[in-house]
Amino acid sequence: MLVIILLLQLVIIAYLISIHGRLPKRDYVKEALERDKKSRQESGDS
Repeated sequence: MLVIILLLQLVIIAYLISIHGRLPKRDYVKEALERDKKSRQESGDS
């Protein structure tokens, strides 16, 4: 039973890694700058 559980966990991990590899790379700095700009615009309009 333990072997089956470990095997299923390995399959799930491999599947998640393959999904992660297909996702587009994120530019965290660009996203942060856009959020900051949007936040400043909203607070400036009030």
